Amino acid sequence: MKKRIRTMWTGVALVVVAAVLTQGISFFTYYYTRHTVEQQTVERTHRDLKEMERINNLKARVESAITSNIGTVEECLNNPQDLYDICVDLVKRNKHIIGSAIALRPGSVTHGNSVIESFAAFAYQTDDNGTVMTKHLPYEYQKAEWYERAMANDSACWSEPYRDTGGSDMLIYTFSAPIHNAKNQCIGVFTGDINYKEMVISNADYEGTFNRMGLWILISQIVSIGLIIIIVWRSVTSIHRVNKLQTDQKLMNQELKIASDIQKSMLPTISPEVNAEHKLDIRMKLLGSSNISADFFDYFYKDNSLVFCLGDVPGSNVRAALMMAINCSVFRTAATIADNSASTISPMAIVKAMNRSFFSTNEAKMFTSLLVGVLNIDTAQLSYCVAGHPQPVILSEENGIRQLDGNPNVPVGVIDDYDYQEECVSLNTHDTLFLYTDGLIETENMAHNTFGIKRMMIRLEKSLENKETPQRIIERMTTDVEKYRDETKRMDDAVMVAIKIL
Repeated sequence: MKKRIRTMWTGVALVVVAAVLTQGISFFTYYYTRHTVEQQTVERTHRDLKEMERINNLKARVESAITSNIGTVEECLNNPQDLYDICVDLVKRNKHIIGSAIALRPGSVTHGNSVIESFAAFAYQTDDNGTVMTKHLPYEYQKAEWYERAMANDSACWSEPYRDTGGSDMLIYTFSAPIHNAKNQCIGVFTGDINYKEMVISNADYEGTFNRMGLWILISQIVSIGLIIIIVWRSVTSIHRVNKLQTDQKLMNQELKIASDIQKSMLPTISPEVNAEHKLDIRMKLLGSSNISADFFDYFYKDNSLVFCLGDVPGSNVRAALMMAINCSVFRTAATIADNSASTISPMAIVKAMNRSFFSTNEAKMFTSLLVGVLNIDTAQLSYCVAGHPQPVILSEENGIRQLDGNPNVPVGVIDDYDYQEECVSLNTHDTLFLYTDGLIETENMAHNTFGIKRMMIRLEKSLENKETPQRIIERMTTDVEKYRDETKRMDDAVMVAIKIL
C-alpha cells in the first residue's frame, strides 16, 4: 500500500513538474519573441521614417525638375525637335528620372502650317551607363492614367504604379504636370518617370535575428513535446490503474446489487389478499440512500394477532446491512421464544430476547432502534415496545390524528439486561397505524433543514381528511418528502408502514 501511494505521489509530482516546466518554457518563448518583435518593430519604425523621408525628398526633386522646365516646354510647343531635346536633357541631368515624355492633346499645336494630330515625345534610359534613347510613344497615351488625371484636373499628380511598355519595360511611377498654351488652356502634360523600386520602403535583413528566434522556439517546442510525452505516459499508466479500480468497483457494485436483492427478498411477501383475510390493509415503502439498506420491516400472523417489527441500524454500509439481516432473523427467533414462554406474545419479551442475543454476538458494538408491536385483530388492542425508535402515529376517523406516548427505552445492544417496558392502546375499526424510521423526518433539503415531525403530521392530517388508503398515504408522503429533498442526496434510509384495520 505504501509503495502504491509513493508511486502515485511520484506520478503527481512528475506531472506537476512537467506542467511547470512547460509553462516556464512557454513564458520564456513568449517573452523572448515579444522582446525581439518589439525591438525589431522599433528599429523598423525608425528605418521606415528614414525611408519615407528619402522617398519624399526624391519626389520633391522630381517634381521640382519637371515644374522648373514647364516654361521652356511651353515656349517650344511649335518645335517638335526642341521638345525631344528637353526630354533627353531632363533624363540625363536627373539620375533618378529614367524616362520623360511631353504628350500633347491631338490638334492643339501646329508645326509650320500643319496641325499636329498626335504628339508624344519620349526619352528614356536604356542601361545603367546613362544611354538615353528617344521615340514617339507607341501606344494611345490619351487613355493612360498619368495623362488623363493631369488633363482632367489641370493639376500635377503622381500616377499609380504601372508597367512601362513604351521603353524601359519596368514598373514605374510617373509625375505629370499640365502644359498650357498662350490662352492658358491645358493642352498636354510633361512627365518624369521613377523606377518603382526607388519609391518602395526596402526591407532590412532580419533573417539572422528571426533564425535565432526560430531556433529558440524550436528548442522550446522539442522540450515541451518531450514533457508532454512524459505526461501522456504517466496519464496512460494512471488510466490503466483507474480502469482496474473501475473494474473492481463494478464487481463490488454487482456484489452490492446481489446483497440488495437478497435484502429485498427478506422483506415481507404476504399478499394484500392474505392481509385482507385478516381484516388488515398493510403497505410499506423503503426510501434507500444506497444500494443496500439498514432499515427493515417484518411481520407475520400468529393466531388472531399481527406481530410486526420496524428497525433502524445506524449507517448505510455493508456492516449495517448485515446487521439488518441478523435483526430480521433474530426477530423471528425471539418472537418464537417469547411465544413459547407465555400465553400471549409480548412485544417487551421479544425486545428483551433480541437485546440478549445482540450482547452475546455484538463484538462490533453496534446498536439498533426497534419498534415491536402485537395487534390483536379481534379486539383491536395494540401492545408495543419502543427501543429508541420514533413513536407510531394513529389516524382515527373518530379521534383524529395523534402520536402515541410511551417509554422510549434505549436501543437494542446498548445495555445488557435492560428492563424494557411496553405500552398498550385501543384502536377502532378503520383506524390506520403509521410507522416510520427516523430517516423520514431527518430528510434534509438544500438548506440543511430537516423535513421534521410537524410536516409529517400535516401530511397525515390531510390524508385523514381525504380518507386515503394506506397505499395512498405512503404515496403522498413519499411525494412530499422527495419534493422537499429536491436535489439533495439522501443521507439515511427511510421506511414507512401504514396498517389499516378494515
